[in-house]
Amino acid sequence: MSPAPSESSPPRVALHCALAFVVLFACYEAPEGVGGKLLGSFAVTAVLMILFHAVAWGVGRWLGYRNGFHAYALEWRGSALARALALMLVLKPVSVLAGVALGWMRVQPLTNPQIGTALLVAVLGAAVSTFVPSVAEDIVARGFWYRAWPVAGQGAGYVVLSAGVFVLTHVYRLGNGPLEWLMLFCTGLAYAAAVARTGSLWGAVGLHWGWNLANALLDLQLDVNAVGQGGRVLSAVTGLVALGLVVVLPKRRVAPV
Repeated sequence: MSPAPSESSPPRVALHCALAFVVLFACYEAPEGVGGKLLGSFAVTAVLMILFHAVAWGVGRWLGYRNGFHAYALEWRGSALARALALMLVLKPVSVLAGVALGWMRVQPLTNPQIGTALLVAVLGAAVSTFVPSVAEDIVARGFWYRAWPVAGQGAGYVVLSAGVFVLTHVYRLGNGPLEWLMLFCTGLAYAAAVARTGSLWGAVGLHWGWNLANALLDLQLDVNAVGQGGRVLSAVTGLVALGLVVVLPKRRVAPV
């Protein structure tokens, strides 16, 4: 890790970090707000989402890190990513099965599911299209608060703060009501705890990407629908289960470089 300079006075550092977060937050919300809701263009949405990562790197450089992504604890940690990804790719389908058993979810096969080469292309597309925005949101809601501006520390306070920010990053879903907020907060706790346990944002990326990727992969073969508010309740419970697993599994914290 290349630590940010510490010569500046605390008020100046706080001002810089606050401005950095405003830029990151605005650029993260732009793809859906401008590309999706305003222009209705997938291409614009995709370009803006990719540009976010360039902006995030530049913001990290402005904050004093030689590698801009190190401002968000994004030094490459493949093992942390792989373990978290595998955990969620298993937990999410199990959660859906539990939801079916409880009557909270309805699942049936698609009439004409994709097969062969078409399925392979769809899987690869799902992997990329879920990975890029997952990393972007993890930078804004987790990595920034863990490394660039750890105002709540890097323990329990950080986990709660990060989960709250994760709720706020879903500005276009806040109108869905308190149960939506609770679901986002519970899953956000698990993602942030993964950062705190590993010392790397890749732990959160693995869980977050695994959640989104599992949903996308299930949709390629199955018609999955929530019964009433059952989907939100199930997601909240799954988030808490993931949190529990993150807490009880052996801690493999990596030292910054």
